[in-house]
Amino acid sequence: MELSSYIDWSDNIVNSAIKNLTITKKVDRYTRAGQLGKFIVCPHCNQGKTVFHFSWSALSCQECGAMVEKNQWRLL
Repeated sequence: MELSSYIDWSDNIVNSAIKNLTITKKVDRYTRAGQLGKFIVCPHCNQGKTVFHFSWSALSCQECGAMVEKNQWRLL
């Protein structure tokens, strides 16, 4: 299995599991992704993706299309 297909598969599994969770920890300037990445969740649609770096100031959610500032994303 390729790495990209594995990441998409795992993102789908996690998204289905977090539909009804309340996530309170947010991304801040000290957040690091690490070698395996971090799973971030959109505050608008409650869907998430895995990211491997935080060298951005805003990111467009690939599920709902909303432009979200870095400090508004939530960490799982």
